[in-house]
Amino acid sequence: MKRSDFAVGDTVSFEGRDLIQQLGAIVRLNQKTATVSCDGREWRVSFPLLRHVVDL
Repeated sequence: MKRSDFAVGDTVSFEGRDLIQQLGAIVRLNQKTATVSCDGREWRVSFPLLRHVVDL
C-alpha cells in the first residue's frame, strides 16, 4: 500500500507492537506514515501496515 491509496478520514486497521488489532481513522498523512486516531490515542503507522476497513 502506498500513500496515494489512503485519504484523511479513511477507516483503517493495523496490528500494534503488542500484536493487538487497532481500529481507527486517519487524521493526517505524512510522507512515510499516517497518523491514526484510535480510542483517544494517536499512532504513527507506516502505510504498508495499514488495511482499509469496509462497513457492510
